[in-house]
Amino acid sequence: MSHRPAPNEWPAIPYEEWAATKKTLHLYTQIVGKVRLALSPPAPGWTGVPLQLTARGLSTGPMPWGSASVEIGFDFLNHRIAVVASDGWSRLIPLTPARSVAEVYVEIMRALDDLGVAVEIHPKPQEVPDTTPLDENDRDRTYDPAAIRRWFRALTATANVFEEWRSGFFGASGAYFWWGAFDLSVVRHTGTRITPRPDAGYILRKDQESEHFSAGWWPGDDSFPEPILYAYAIPMPPGAESAAIAPQAAAWNPDLGEWVLPYDDVRTSGDPRATILEFLDTAWHTVAASADWDLERFAFEPPGPSELE
Repeated sequence: MSHRPAPNEWPAIPYEEWAATKKTLHLYTQIVGKVRLALSPPAPGWTGVPLQLTARGLSTGPMPWGSASVEIGFDFLNHRIAVVASDGWSRLIPLTPARSVAEVYVEIMRALDDLGVAVEIHPKPQEVPDTTPLDENDRDRTYDPAAIRRWFRALTATANVFEEWRSGFFGASGAYFWWGAFDLSVVRHTGTRITPRPDAGYILRKDQESEHFSAGWWPGDDSFPEPILYAYAIPMPPGAESAAIAPQAAAWNPDLGEWVLPYDDVRTSGDPRATILEFLDTAWHTVAASADWDLERFAFEPPGPSELE
């Protein structure tokens, strides 16, 4: 029996070539994300809010609906949104270059209404400069399928490394997609509750209630038009940002308040997986040493194949 070789592709994603598509898709994900926020039970650290990566795109995962569940998922291979219920009901919403944010908003909400799911969301976008209500945005309607597939391949490849890195740690989250900032992240929690900064807004306040180390992948925006990997801690130990971490292309960015590793340096490194793991490991150990965290307390030894028999 022949087997397909596992892909090893880390595509280029020049920001300027898909900026308009990225903005439209970002707002599409905010519509779906806000539905998840409205229907899912609250969870610490906003973990009931992000979307989940699938083999075809992004999904809310199952959301409670009486004794059943409903799910909304993006399919970036066939370019559509699926609204499905555990009783067999479904609705497909095509994604095409002509569909505005407002049109997609109306179709998603109509599908939920037809299903009988009563949900209200605040139409103001989050964490973006343009706060035109989602249900009124007829301007953003650029959707380049090829660009979205390249972004999705990079997202998937990075998520695979994040999942590998989190596996050796007690208290680590999965690789979550945050529709507010349009980034993928993985978090290691120490289990220590802390007091948020007094100047933090509501969203950040909930994120700063526990001590943690966060790393992620972000495709950039108009103010920082470059895809990057990033890492930081809450709270950031004094002086940690002055430490040099690996690989050589990684550096502390004072404007973003985090270590930054350009994605182009990752994908052209010869071994992107090893490059990302080196970045995550050195940033993590720098923070842990500066904060005097007990690393043995967090270590997790995955079972070997023979132990699973």
